[in-house]
Amino acid sequence: MSLGNITKHKASALLAPSRCVHTLSQEDNTSVLSLAASEDYLFSGSQGGHIAVWDLATFTLIRLLQGHQGSVLSLSLSPDETWLFSCSGDGTVRMLTVAYKVWDIEALQCVYLIHCCHDVGDVFSLVYSDISNILFLGSQNTSIQWYDFSDPQTTGLSDNAPTTPISPRYTAQTSKFFGAKIDTPTYEERTNPLDTEVIQCVIRDSNVFVNAHDGYVYCLALEYDLPNIDGEILISGSGDGDVKLWRINNNRLDHLNTLKGSSDKGILTIAMMSDGYLFCGVQGGNIQVWDLETHQMIRSIIAHNDDVTSMCVKYQDVFSASADGVIKRWDRRFECQQSMEEHEGIVLSLAASQSYLISGASDNTIKIWDIPSNYTKYEMRRRSSVDQSSPATDLLLYVLEQWISLPTVSGDPKYFDECRQGARFLKSVFKQLGADSRMIPGASGRNPLVYGKFTANAHLSQKLGPAKSPGTKVPTVLFYGHYDVIGADIEKDNWISNPFKLTGMDGYLYGRGVTDNKGPILASVFAVSELVKEGLLNVNVIFLVEGEEESGSVGFATAVEQHKALFQDIDMVLLSNSYWLGEDVPCLTYGLRGVIRAGITVSASQADLHSGVEGGAASEPLIDMIKILSKLIDDDNKVLIPGFYDDLRAVNEAEERLYDPIIAWTQSQCQATGGLNLQYPPLESLSLNEDDSQKAEEARLESQCSPGKLKKSLMARWRYPTLTVHKIDVSLNNPTIIPRQAEAAVSMRIVPDQDLETICAHFKSHVETTAKALGTDNKVEINNTADYWLGDCESKYFKAAEQAIEQEWGIKPLCIREGGSIPAVRWLEKFCSAPAIHLPMGQSSDQAHLCNERIRLRNLFAGRRIVKSLLSEIGSSKLK
Repeated sequence: MSLGNITKHKASALLAPSRCVHTLSQEDNTSVLSLAASEDYLFSGSQGGHIAVWDLATFTLIRLLQGHQGSVLSLSLSPDETWLFSCSGDGTVRMLTVAYKVWDIEALQCVYLIHCCHDVGDVFSLVYSDISNILFLGSQNTSIQWYDFSDPQTTGLSDNAPTTPISPRYTAQTSKFFGAKIDTPTYEERTNPLDTEVIQCVIRDSNVFVNAHDGYVYCLALEYDLPNIDGEILISGSGDGDVKLWRINNNRLDHLNTLKGSSDKGILTIAMMSDGYLFCGVQGGNIQVWDLETHQMIRSIIAHNDDVTSMCVKYQDVFSASADGVIKRWDRRFECQQSMEEHEGIVLSLAASQSYLISGASDNTIKIWDIPSNYTKYEMRRRSSVDQSSPATDLLLYVLEQWISLPTVSGDPKYFDECRQGARFLKSVFKQLGADSRMIPGASGRNPLVYGKFTANAHLSQKLGPAKSPGTKVPTVLFYGHYDVIGADIEKDNWISNPFKLTGMDGYLYGRGVTDNKGPILASVFAVSELVKEGLLNVNVIFLVEGEEESGSVGFATAVEQHKALFQDIDMVLLSNSYWLGEDVPCLTYGLRGVIRAGITVSASQADLHSGVEGGAASEPLIDMIKILSKLIDDDNKVLIPGFYDDLRAVNEAEERLYDPIIAWTQSQCQATGGLNLQYPPLESLSLNEDDSQKAEEARLESQCSPGKLKKSLMARWRYPTLTVHKIDVSLNNPTIIPRQAEAAVSMRIVPDQDLETICAHFKSHVETTAKALGTDNKVEINNTADYWLGDCESKYFKAAEQAIEQEWGIKPLCIREGGSIPAVRWLEKFCSAPAIHLPMGQSSDQAHLCNERIRLRNLFAGRRIVKSLLSEIGSSKLK
């Protein structure tokens, strides 16, 4: 795949189709009836009466606003985005009162609770005028009401207010949007204890225009200085098929004109396009276009196959949503540019933020749409080029999407071409972001390495002094990562999305390699690129990204040594290829176990034999293999290889102290979740009665959550060596055959201060000795090895990383070790004579190597900021 030119791209026509970039699940699993979006937040009103507040940067739920006792039918923001207005109803039946809430956006809490003086039924629409400081409401009883914040009435409900019965003249078939039947609560049931501190308001009787329409008032809009009409104009659409224009005049509405429609085609939604064209979505699926200069309908478009439920304007185009589940885009020539079908239900609401189009539907989901502009000269989105002036966050996600689409699976010949494409893609990214970039050949038949170097900004490097001046040279950081991934073919059916298509859901990005390791690599690349653009890069940064890590980093060391001139004067090695211990507390990794992967083969001289004929008279390699493997580990999981534990480093006080905060955190998690997630939980008696069972459970939790138990469990996972038998294969898999050969895959995890060569030699000697006693032919092969790595938690670089993490997350990270292995880390430390810092970005639930691999957007963006902060600190004079 070619990345193309990532500097700029001219666009005079539709550059690329709009497409869904993220999906959110409505928190209460009900229909999304209403939406509103500010620069930072998305608000979604549900059929269950809640308003969910989402962070538009990370697509995470911030808060659930409660208080409404019925469906939230409409949401509206003040123009300055400091106030959110919401209205609620309870189906199409009569009720005592309907409440409108006004929410303080900054505090995310309700400030005003506004009651009607009339029984109006459901309130379908609302709009706020900042010029008049008036909130207008469209109701089921055909009235338009308004609350004047300049002339407030906050004395509570009006007991003597007259009641207007709900008896609209036209009762065309109910829209799909407004057809839900919900039991009407009494006023007492509506009383909410959360509203005790809220300002209670009531609409004055004089602020009601009774029978504003002959049908339900489904939609309202405010416009200014329409053709031939000066000032502020309220536009209302109704189930009677009419649109009415109203002048706002000294706290009253003056009717100006009626755009006469058809009573069997109720107006459900309106949107104002530039040049004075009003789009009206009607029941049945048509869109009417009115010229507000001549007050004539100039077009009736057969737009959808069912009711048009919502419309909004973005980039001077109109977007329409329908009960047929389709969203369409209409240009200024009233032509459909695109149809978007992602929802599995009725699309009920649309909203537009600065960056996205947002839709909500009856399938309980919210879709975030990336919309290319038809009219912007330089367009960054959805193309094969990237705008250097565009926000780094958007660019990061765009490049990550392209990279994930390349299945760079190492160790499988059928993905050889895709791996090379993935390498070339990264090289192109480096080059176009301003780095010196090249590919380094790997071993024969193996994937290449990618090299990219960003040089410190000139004015900063000159300030530090010439490189040859002692103590003043520009520091150089080597970032190590890998672009190869684990295959996804075997578990493909278990993925919730295509593993090689970046998919956003509920604040997470899903895709193979998104957390291991493409996401963290790109977060780091764009952190450096951002520093370059800001003129603040005060270190040289070299990226070394290999393509064989998942296959044991075969040929990595040789390739780097052959190009050692590219890796001179390295001060620190940085990587991000692991995960937090949990979900919410950041971590900093200071140790990894090493690994020895070996194969044992036991064979017989004869061919495969029939067990019924030769059984008992012939050598059986599989039985011999089982006997050999049984001599590797005892019943207590102690490794039986002579000398295996001889050089094991003892636990000292400094290491003991590092476990204290981890144990405290683990205890809190243990108590909250009901115990540790043990792979083999202890057997429990089935004869216990309920009381005894509860006592046993309490005893189990107390035992598992005890500091001693927790420390023992963590040490077993992180700092003690192990041996694992992964599988046994035979020459012929048949239940009646004595196989002539058996092969076993074994691995050993090693720790300080075990020596790789010594352990390998002891292992081979032990297996050969055991096999010789059995009188069987055997072969032991060491397939690949990786040394352990243990960092220095007191080094200046580790402390700088710790500080950068705490600055971002507001909490000191846990210092952890991991039981896994990364072959290149310890080798790079030795090769570069520089310490390594391992900065995890992902959470424990990221599913690396498993189906549904993911990374949280919040973590990805935070990781970018942490790397940026860390590099700035390393280059500062304070760290020299």
